[in-house]
Amino acid sequence: MAVLVDNEKCTGCGQCVDTCPVAALEVKGEVVVVDEETCIDCGACIDACPFEALSL
Repeated sequence: MAVLVDNEKCTGCGQCVDTCPVAALEVKGEVVVVDEETCIDCGACIDACPFEALSL
């Protein structure tokens, strides 16, 4: 399983991207996209998101 992105809350600010230890996130357009094969479900991005747009 991978982190889920709530596209209604995500602003594409990129704070979660900078926090991901395995580079599983990237900003595309105005939202973050998760590479499900790379994500290790560590939760670092969830803690970094100021908009509470990420969850497991």
